[in-house]
Amino acid sequence: MGRIAIETHRLILRELTLDDVEDLAQIYADPVVMKYYPKPITREETKYQIARMINGYQQRGWGLWATIHKADNKFIGRCGLIPQIVDGCPEVEIGYMLAKEYWGQGLATEAACATRDYGFKIGCDCAKRSAIGDRLISLIAPGNIASQKVAIKTGLYYEKDTIFLRRTVQVYAIALS
Repeated sequence: MGRIAIETHRLILRELTLDDVEDLAQIYADPVVMKYYPKPITREETKYQIARMINGYQQRGWGLWATIHKADNKFIGRCGLIPQIVDGCPEVEIGYMLAKEYWGQGLATEAACATRDYGFKIGCDCAKRSAIGDRLISLIAPGNIASQKVAIKTGLYYEKDTIFLRRTVQVYAIALS
């Protein structure tokens, strides 16, 4: 099991490991969950992504984390911080994705809020400030109302539309105040 990064009332966010490939691949294979992504992600692509995330933990100390539901100790998705380049500028994204059985319970918002707080705590650490800074974003497909609502409940506001990886996305942002 990976190192625990964040614990909330109902969730544990911990580092992903290669033992998580099957659980995450199952979520990535669900066309309902992946509706706003270009395509479902294969098992091999999932394994590659997790390997990159593990490398990110070693380089930065943060990244996307396995999201574990405490009530049933089940792997339900991934949430965390993702380094991005948006419009030529480095940004840090709050990313979240849960299995559809766990939608509508406030779990994504709980995970996103905890991730926001973690990001700003790291961002305020002078030694690590360059890694996170004083701003976080979420990149959301224009039709993904549920993700937009999570971003708003997390305190992010709509900033602009932009092109990211050849797709139009909405940038939601929050600055450390």
